[in-house]
Amino acid sequence: MRLRLTQAVLLVVGVGLTGCDWHEETGFVEVKKSFATLATGDILILNSTTLDLGARSSLVVRQPTGTASIQIKHGETSRKLCEFAVRKNRVVTVSLAAANGSLRCSVQS
Repeated sequence: MRLRLTQAVLLVVGVGLTGCDWHEETGFVEVKKSFATLATGDILILNSTTLDLGARSSLVVRQPTGTASIQIKHGETSRKLCEFAVRKNRVVTVSLAAANGSLRCSVQS
C-alpha cells in the first residue's frame, strides 16, 4: 500500500514538472506607450512577437535572456526603434513616445 502511494506521488510530481524547462532563462519586458494609437498599418514587434497594446497603456511580455529589439513595421518595411539587454528574472521597461511624427524609444533596466 505504501509503495503504491509513493509511486502515485512521484507520478503526479513527474507529470507536473514535465512542462518546466529548467534550461531556458527568461526575463520580462514591460512596454509602455504615451500616445493614443499607432498609425494605420503600423505594427510593433518585440523580437519575433507582435505586440498588440490596443487601448492599454502598458504590456508585460516574457522574453529569453539576451539582446532584444523593438521594431515598427509598416507594410514590407521595418525600422528598429531600440535594442536592449534582457537579463534573467529582471524587468526592462521600454517607454514609447510620439515626437515630431515618429516614435521614440527609451529603456530603463
